[in-house]
Amino acid sequence: MIKVYVSTAGIALMLCAPVGALAATSDSTTGALTGTIIRPILVTANQGLQFGTIVRPGSGTGTVTLSNAGALSVTGTGAIALPSSVMHAAMFTASGEGGQTFTLTIDSSVTLTNAAPSGGTLAVSTTNDAGCTASCALSGVLGATTSGTLIFHVGGTFAISSATPTGAYSGTMNVVVTYN
Repeated sequence: MIKVYVSTAGIALMLCAPVGALAATSDSTTGALTGTIIRPILVTANQGLQFGTIVRPGSGTGTVTLSNAGALSVTGTGAIALPSSVMHAAMFTASGEGGQTFTLTIDSSVTLTNAAPSGGTLAVSTTNDAGCTASCALSGVLGATTSGTLIFHVGGTFAISSATPTGAYSGTMNVVVTYN
């Protein structure tokens, strides 16, 4: 009878035990880890914007325009570009990890300053042929052995008059590339 009593007590303890006590006491899983390493983005000035030598108008006003392709036009009475002068649009190369998108910011206006004693400034409005601003893309693909690139040109326009001071004008423009 004693054996039956102990067995009944053992069964009673098992029936009264919490349900969780019979469940597994540990579990495990794995989680994925990823990361992508890319080249830094760079912008290189391959050549500067050069309007050449312009003869100001004899009277009134005119406009000097250099296209993104490097074609120069000059308007105004008697205003001309000297045919022997060198003119070309600015050229830049953005480079970095292939296939990546970036934002391109180019100064829309630039001031050229005359270093001659006569002084003076020219306000240049710029144009470009990048075809993008907020979502540009580099050529190539992620992980390629060579950098992806985007080459673009910048031209500009400025007003000129018979009173524009003579002399050599110069200035700089800011070009910024930022990965998206």
